Amino acid sequence: MYGVIPNLTATQPRPSMALLKTWPKSFLKLLVFAVILSGAPGNIWIQPLHPVITPSGNVQVNCSTNCTQPERIGLETQLNKIQVDNGTGWIVFLLRNVTQDNQLHCFANCIGEAQMLSSTNITVIQPPEHVKLDPLPPWILVGQNFTFRCQVWGGKPRQNLTMVLLRGSQELSRQTVSEQDLGKAAEVTLTVTARREDHGVNFSCRAEMDLRAQGLELYQNSSDPVELHTFALGSPQLMAPKLLEVGKEETVSCEVDKLFPVENAQIHLYLGGRSLNPTVIRNQHTLRATAIATVAKGEREGQWELTCNVTLGGQNREVQKNLTIYSFPPPNLVISEASVPEGTLVNVTCVARAGARVRINGTRWSSGEIAQLSLNATEEYDGAWITCQAVLELLGETLWRNKSLQLLVQYGPRLDEAGCPGRWTWREGTMQVLQCRARGNPVPTVTCIRDNDQGSLSVGVPVPVTRAHGGAYRCSARSRRGQAATWVTVTVEESPRDSVPIVMGLLVAVGVVVLVATIATVLLRGNLHKGSYYPQMLPLQNRGAHVAAPWYVRLPRGAGPRGGVLTASAGHFHHVCPPIIGGQTPIREQSSPVSGQGAGEGGSQPMGRQRSGGRWDLP
Repeated sequence: MYGVIPNLTATQPRPSMALLKTWPKSFLKLLVFAVILSGAPGNIWIQPLHPVITPSGNVQVNCSTNCTQPERIGLETQLNKIQVDNGTGWIVFLLRNVTQDNQLHCFANCIGEAQMLSSTNITVIQPPEHVKLDPLPPWILVGQNFTFRCQVWGGKPRQNLTMVLLRGSQELSRQTVSEQDLGKAAEVTLTVTARREDHGVNFSCRAEMDLRAQGLELYQNSSDPVELHTFALGSPQLMAPKLLEVGKEETVSCEVDKLFPVENAQIHLYLGGRSLNPTVIRNQHTLRATAIATVAKGEREGQWELTCNVTLGGQNREVQKNLTIYSFPPPNLVISEASVPEGTLVNVTCVARAGARVRINGTRWSSGEIAQLSLNATEEYDGAWITCQAVLELLGETLWRNKSLQLLVQYGPRLDEAGCPGRWTWREGTMQVLQCRARGNPVPTVTCIRDNDQGSLSVGVPVPVTRAHGGAYRCSARSRRGQAATWVTVTVEESPRDSVPIVMGLLVAVGVVVLVATIATVLLRGNLHKGSYYPQMLPLQNRGAHVAAPWYVRLPRGAGPRGGVLTASAGHFHHVCPPIIGGQTPIREQSSPVSGQGAGEGGSQPMGRQRSGGRWDLP
């Protein structure tokens, strides 16, 4: 593509030529005459020197001489020429429709002098036709030097041709071309260092032919842009254990930092040539892959190669690590009998994989992979765990495996103070539990029976304590291996009486009495206002007997018919009944002899006679 500088036709004369045409012919004659008078040797000039025109353009050429007697002035050329002007010592020709380069020769024949000659070349320009920036590598490592190579075809005259290398719109380099042969492409190169910020940037090359000084244009043409891809790639780090047990899983990971651009990087993990399926995490400048490594049972043990491969910019970074695949199952533990009667000899054997050492229940380590132990089955071994430990040293690491079996020893019941205390003291009214546990295999059953009445007391069950629970109990433990017995005494203490209920009962009773008395008083006062009879203390009298003074006896409750007062005198007592309030019961007087005293004549007599109306008359 060509530039947009305004077109100046090649037919326009150069400034020097235009100035020459504006000079008056008289001035040119005077100039030539002055040169002749100076006596200087004759010369000839051609103007303009090295003219440059566009294809099919026109140009004016002036031939001038300073010889004193010019006989003939002319222009020799293969081009079509037309004389357009002349004067003393000069002549002007017009060359039209110039399509190719040519030579121009101005000559002058002067009297008495040899022919003078001046030559120049006329150049038909050729704008830059094709500009090409050589392809760049797909990826260039940051910090690595690389070279731009730009070529241009055409561009004549070459001495006016300049190549410009661009980063986007930024000018990196401007160079003139050295190749002058139009049959060859002119080229320039530039070596630069790849930077991270150059990634994704377009680079291009532009050819410029500046003929503005010759009255023409600035001709330009550019290459297609080339996008640059830079990258940075560090060394991957592989994280994995040294050992991997057959049938187990281990996590392996690979990480690479100082990575750019992360999104274009690829990472892979391989174990023994098999591709793992990693989970990949990309951060700003870090790439990390994590995968699960496993080897199935039955596969080859030994060294396997774990490989991490990172690819970016057409380059690979690879790191490898050996992973040792091994098999170390738990040891084989055998007990001659897992359940034996007390006193039986038990043989224990433990076998581990080759290369391992074993021991049983903390005994000394064996020199090989087999260990044996014999023991006499006693109560202490019942329920005990027999454990075999196997240890294997592999690549500086210590590996452990355990296997345990339980031994059961059958023995008869055992009763002791710890499991079945012999004395219990309980307080009446509380909740208590009789604890009596027996040892034995199989587990014995325990019953407690009172010795005197065969009463039983539940074992391990909460019971409300009464006095009936006290006594001596014979507790027996039984199983198919035998029996055992012990005595247990339970003492029940009387619960202290609670004073609060008593006090509360007394207060309630007093309250009731006060209430009843109050009610009786109210009723009695109501009867007095109606003329009711008041009970009187009557003296005992005896007809025919003389008593100095009467005496009175208050009977205890229930002694008389309705309670009341007894008066005694001369061996008789009288009981006066209290009135029945609001009733019609008559008042009766009863006379009885006093113990140890005579009754007098006629025995006891009523002291009054009954009157009409059911009442007794008193004397």
